Amino acid sequence: MTKIISRSISKGVEFSVLVEDTAPVLFQTKVKKSLESWLDEAQTILSRAEAMCTTALVSPNKVSGKFNNLLSYYFGLPTGCPSDRYRSCLNAILKRLTKTQMGLSNGVECADVSMMPTLAKIQTSAMSAIGLGNPTKKMAGFVWVDIFESVPRYLSNNYKLTTVGGGYLKGGSFKTDYKHPICLNFEEIWKRGENFCIVTLIHEGTHKYAQTVDLDPGYFKDGGIVDKLDQAISQGGMFMEIYTQQGLTHDQAFERVVEQALNGLRGQDSAASHMAKLAEVKAVDNADSLAWFAHDVAQLPSEVEVKKVVGGILGNRKIHPSLLNH
Repeated sequence: MTKIISRSISKGVEFSVLVEDTAPVLFQTKVKKSLESWLDEAQTILSRAEAMCTTALVSPNKVSGKFNNLLSYYFGLPTGCPSDRYRSCLNAILKRLTKTQMGLSNGVECADVSMMPTLAKIQTSAMSAIGLGNPTKKMAGFVWVDIFESVPRYLSNNYKLTTVGGGYLKGGSFKTDYKHPICLNFEEIWKRGENFCIVTLIHEGTHKYAQTVDLDPGYFKDGGIVDKLDQAISQGGMFMEIYTQQGLTHDQAFERVVEQALNGLRGQDSAASHMAKLAEVKAVDNADSLAWFAHDVAQLPSEVEVKKVVGGILGNRKIHPSLLNH
């Protein structure tokens, strides 16, 4: 095997990645350059998401309604829920994002999927031998967890959940990182664009550093929902007048339009529908919920940035008009 060692471009995140000795030089170079960029982007996304979650905890009125809509979509947290439930969910999310951000900030160990741990290779070979195919061929990535790590972790989480209540929201039992590297299927994820690659890295980072899981169904459709939700709310604007004529205030009518838009998007994504049924107690441990939530929240302007908006544009980051109004 060949071990590539480098650091990210702007934030200097040190990382290593394992590839096959026979891997072409162009492949090795592309892997190195990709991670140098992705790790920087992941740090930016996670830092922005953590900052906004912290703001929401300290001063809930200083975050936009869009932030709370994302909580509802990715974690099933009902809008307008009691403040203690809202804070518990945010605390759980913040703990996982912070743990992931810290893990991805230095000494990150990655590997091409072909360099998966020996036990993983044995398992995939056995599955192929009995006609089930190799599950890693189309997989974006994974973090192998052996039995010596998984069983104690499962028992600890189960104990917390059943005896304390809301164990997952208390932070689970992540004390140490999983030992195996983040395996990425570079050839597959490159096909889906850089945005997907960065979210995949964050997704797998939550597995390694915050011991998240993949719920079923738990994988969201690519791309996030910031633009989709704006469009759905805009299309639902025709109902505002109807609802106000029925006696609702402007804010109440808008809340109903937003809920309709969210339900419409949930109907197009089985993962979002599943999170709504599970609610946040288990959804906060879903890796894809955390990764896409962080991705979307990072697009929202902070309170300081909103004040700097001129003509709807802040630097190179587009500010969504609906965020400035609600």
